Amino acid sequence: MKRLLFIYNPYAGKGMIRNSLSYILEEFSACGYEVVVHPTSGVKDAARCVEECGDSFDLIVCSGGDGTLDEVVTGMQTGRFMRPIGYIPTGSTNDYASSLGIPKQIRHAASAVMHGSVFPCDIGRMNDSYFVYVAAFGAFVNVSYDTPQDMKNMLGHLAYIVRGAQSLPGLKGYHMHYESREASGTGDFMLGMITNSNSVGGFGGITGRDVTLNDGVFEVTLIRMPAILAVEAPGILTALLNGGENKNVVTFKTSKLEVWFDEDVSWTRDGEYGGDHRHLVIENLPKALSIIVPDPEKEHPLPQRENAQLNDSLRQLSI
Repeated sequence: MKRLLFIYNPYAGKGMIRNSLSYILEEFSACGYEVVVHPTSGVKDAARCVEECGDSFDLIVCSGGDGTLDEVVTGMQTGRFMRPIGYIPTGSTNDYASSLGIPKQIRHAASAVMHGSVFPCDIGRMNDSYFVYVAAFGAFVNVSYDTPQDMKNMLGHLAYIVRGAQSLPGLKGYHMHYESREASGTGDFMLGMITNSNSVGGFGGITGRDVTLNDGVFEVTLIRMPAILAVEAPGILTALLNGGENKNVVTFKTSKLEVWFDEDVSWTRDGEYGGDHRHLVIENLPKALSIIVPDPEKEHPLPQRENAQLNDSLRQLSI
């Protein structure tokens, strides 16, 4: 019998995974898997679990936010093995799942894991750590990991907007030098993003146009600290959202980027705290992640047992 490791964060989103656990496990079992379940108990627990025992399973499925997926991928990289990964998104934003077309509904996502196709994706290495779709510093990047879980559960994505507004008075520029084969420069930057996603923080389009998740390059966005933020902010936002040009916005694609700061700067990796750094080498690892996505050539209706329950309910209503 094939073996499946199911790792889930019981506190992600509003904890709705608890209402669908039985259904998910039945779905996996019906497809011929012996399932081992591991609810995470804290930060880095998923990474530890995957590194220690993940290579003894045929398939690893995780449920939570993008940070949970990040930990599973990190555990696989540090454990030096590869397995297909299924992802059931239950976080507050789920940027990466949206980029891959993974359903938001838990039961449909579980079905897609069992009946989808493996898609090879690029991931990133940031010094000696890994990220799936975004590494960033500067304005607002601490919002995702500083926002209390109970606030996320209560407000959902709105919680990030509220915390972002609260951080506006503290915005600052960081003196940085960056180098890649495609571009280099020096200046004071209020935000930097190295991304492999169609959206960040729930906002689509800000990572650039023609984003491909397995082309071997990242989309880099650097925003200079303007002299008068209140005056130049509208132009910056317009350039980000519409892809236009602005003197304060630097964008390019690259497979490797090296950056230097004059001070320790806090970074985020996939929405989680990524450490303080003065010097970073960020590299694209082409097609290092095999993730299961819905097959566009197949329809994924509700599983037969759920259709049967629905039909029974309709018959009872008609009596």
